[in-house]
Amino acid sequence: MNFSSNVVRLIRSVVTIDKRGALLVGLAFAWFFCILCGYYVIRPIRETMGVASGSESLHWLFLGTFVAMLIVVPVYSACIAKLRRSTLIAVVYRFFIANLLVFWWSFQTESPDVRVWVARVFFVWASVFGVYATTVFWSVLTDIFNSREAKQSFGFIAAGGTVGAIVGSVAASLLADHLSTHSLLLVPAVLLEIGLWFAAGLQRWSLTPIVSGPDSVSTIVNRSNATLVAGEPTGGGIIDGVVSVVKSAYLRWICLFLFLGQLCATQLYFQQTSIVRETITDDAGRTQLFANMNLGVQILTLVLQLSVAGLMTHRIGLAIALGATPVAYMVAFATLGVAPTLAVFVIADVIRRGLAYGVAVPAREVLFTVVSRDDKYKSKGFIDTVILRGGDAISSQLLAGAHKLFSSPIVIQIAMVPVAALWLAISIRLAAWQRSLATTTTSDHHV
Repeated sequence: MNFSSNVVRLIRSVVTIDKRGALLVGLAFAWFFCILCGYYVIRPIRETMGVASGSESLHWLFLGTFVAMLIVVPVYSACIAKLRRSTLIAVVYRFFIANLLVFWWSFQTESPDVRVWVARVFFVWASVFGVYATTVFWSVLTDIFNSREAKQSFGFIAAGGTVGAIVGSVAASLLADHLSTHSLLLVPAVLLEIGLWFAAGLQRWSLTPIVSGPDSVSTIVNRSNATLVAGEPTGGGIIDGVVSVVKSAYLRWICLFLFLGQLCATQLYFQQTSIVRETITDDAGRTQLFANMNLGVQILTLVLQLSVAGLMTHRIGLAIALGATPVAYMVAFATLGVAPTLAVFVIADVIRRGLAYGVAVPAREVLFTVVSRDDKYKSKGFIDTVILRGGDAISSQLLAGAHKLFSSPIVIQIAMVPVAALWLAISIRLAAWQRSLATTTTSDHHV
């Protein structure tokens, strides 16, 4: 099936469904557009701050991010336990909007020392924002969609974020030479506020029961007892998510899957910092490079999302979706080990990130559709924050030591190939496990 027919099939699956169901998909699409459009204005600024700090400081920035996650997780868990879903969404995103306004003011300082520390804090904050902005979004969607519906719709909804990321990347690239850094930060603040309007609509319509055929996307509200109470607080304690991860083998394997991914990504990030710092000397040039790379990633992501529409609905589709990125990393490590140049890095990075965002991320979120509602917020929140950023912190410390121990980067790059191969094997295992749980459990029971 060619690309154009896949696009037609994807659009037809949305426009021919019940109007209310199509509205829910459209609202989710628009909300994710606003989130990632804002994030991709922020991201090149963060990368510029990281390069300015130097590769020798990156492991401290990753460690700082992990510490920040440890502080935020219990606060977020307490909010989940006490706040209705609609209130939780508003609190989280308006908190980030307030942070952006504070950074907008702080970056205007004339003191070089203050600016250095503001840049470091911004790097950590941007990492936290990138995780929570998307974690809250996908937690809400896995609460609304069941496994079958997620496989059918998440690719299309993710494309909304991709389009937003493309627009954000283009905006950051075009505005980098014309606006100051602090002025750019006002753009994502406005976008997040607009996104809250779409989130409110999604929340309102998702709590309205939908009656339709069993194969329609318009059956978007889960047909469980959670249908009408999905907007209520989850209750429980602030460490429930941690306890669930410890008890559930399925969640532990997801943690290992994510950790190996972070280990591989961190190694390429170290390589990025070293290569870009040696090749491009000015901040404006670096910001434009990262913005253009982000644009390339998002174009590839959108093509993949449209061309593989419906892949995850096939029996082995989820395994392919989860395993494509580890394969890309294996090739990237082997290639960069031989030719560590800027051109090779840019090509490798665009391809591996395009696969990750275009195929792996929607597939990864499908893994959470077969866990309990409590786990969709608390355990997923813990995994997406502490495990992911803990993976960054541990990986950065390990790799910093490895780079000091081995003077040649070739040794480290080649050593990462079997790590990516292990990641691939776990991807295949998790896909089979999810398929089994989807047929033997409901989303209202722990696994």
